[in-house]
Amino acid sequence: MLVRTAKLPDVPALVALGKSFIQEAPNYSSRDFDADALLRNLEGVISGQGAVFVVESDQKIIGGIVCLTTKDWFNNDVIAFEQVFYVQPEYRASRVPLFLIDAFVNWAKHMGASRIQCGTTTGINTKGCLRLYERFGFREYGTLLDMEL
Repeated sequence: MLVRTAKLPDVPALVALGKSFIQEAPNYSSRDFDADALLRNLEGVISGQGAVFVVESDQKIIGGIVCLTTKDWFNNDVIAFEQVFYVQPEYRASRVPLFLIDAFVNWAKHMGASRIQCGTTTGINTKGCLRLYERFGFREYGTLLDMEL
């Protein structure tokens, strides 16, 4: 398996992976999926707004994490966050999720972030995802609520 930074030619494969993710996620599957919007978002991140890390197996992307930064709302500290983190179901019990979170944490340090914030809103193995983040030293603070309008 290979962990690497995604490039623009990877975007079509990442869009397909994103579609699989949306279809699987209980909290997202009823929402509209706009492949063009996702394509533009990924192109923007890859072109300098942040970073996308992927894991390949046999030259096929099997997971990825979209990483961005922002400023804290009350000071100028840089905060890194993941916009989306997904691994194909058959690879979740492997080291693939570990590789991606490790790449994210290292990238955040390189970006000068003082904090990393992440979470899970998908409804896919929420407790397992929280345990994965905790393994890296993340601590749970607060709760995210969601309401459809």
